Amino acid sequence: MKTVQGLFPRLCDPEHLDQAARDTVRGKRRRPDVAWFLFRREEELANIGEELASGTFRPSPLELVRIRDPKPRLISRVPIRDRVVHTALVALMEPVFLRSLSPDAFACRPDHGTHRAVLRLLEFQRRHRFVLHLDIKSYFPSIDRDILIRLLHRRIRDRPFLGIVERILHSGAGLYDWPEARHAARLATDWPPPGRGLPIGSYTSQLFAAHVYLAAFDHWVKRQLKVPGYLRYVDDLFLFSHHRADLRRWREQAASWLLEERGLRLKHPNARILSCHGHLDALGYRIRRDGFEALPRALHRLQKRVRQEVNRSHRRGGKRRVDMERSIASSAGIVLF
Repeated sequence: MKTVQGLFPRLCDPEHLDQAARDTVRGKRRRPDVAWFLFRREEELANIGEELASGTFRPSPLELVRIRDPKPRLISRVPIRDRVVHTALVALMEPVFLRSLSPDAFACRPDHGTHRAVLRLLEFQRRHRFVLHLDIKSYFPSIDRDILIRLLHRRIRDRPFLGIVERILHSGAGLYDWPEARHAARLATDWPPPGRGLPIGSYTSQLFAAHVYLAAFDHWVKRQLKVPGYLRYVDDLFLFSHHRADLRRWREQAASWLLEERGLRLKHPNARILSCHGHLDALGYRIRRDGFEALPRALHRLQKRVRQEVNRSHRRGGKRRVDMERSIASSAGIVLF
């Protein structure tokens, strides 16, 4: 396993921070906080670079917001300057972990989005007799930061760089410990344990949850269990086989590995084994051997997205039709492709 060094000087490079700022504000320039940041862009980026280089950068407190998408979620928000730092960090860390990622891990990576994942599931469903869908219980709130930090240290040998990453991780300590937060996130009283969790909505959390925390699990499933058909989409795990007995055995072994190695639990430890001649509801689709169609919740989400764009256009004095089409093109593509 290769390790990398020298990320900290690249993080503090003004050109790298400038590119991170451009990526962060893309599509958000009309927001008041973003507009103010852009008005003072040079000064803000110089301050961020100085704080990073001197080791005085401290993450801002998280603002918790409850949303329904479609189920209730508790997401976090941070000021725009923090998001610029998150983007700069991810831009340097992502290539390190993508190069060793299993081809069976989808989401948040080029050529491995929802479209490709659904097509792969359709291919597996046509080739195998049975499928097992496993879901990790309260995945983001259950992630153990100490385990995550150890995983980061295995690949990155750069103390100043990791010091900033660790400060960001520890800024979310106790995020899900408050009774109000647990209620808003609909967490069980006995799980996850206190002190755990990554904030949903953070750019760094997306990288850690999708590409770092379960990367070893993907390789273990293929090399040790030798599952012929496997796909992971963040915390959704799909295993295919010609034999029910194999899937029952793999279900128990996967539950043991996740608990012992990552401190995670399955949402349904006795999840049903389904016939591939039937249908599989996954990633917003109902997948059958003869094709697939969007589930109602995906269509409702697209309708909500269109209404939001129309209302936003009216509030801002109108918006060109071509701009509106572009803004909802990705959402429509996922549902209607």
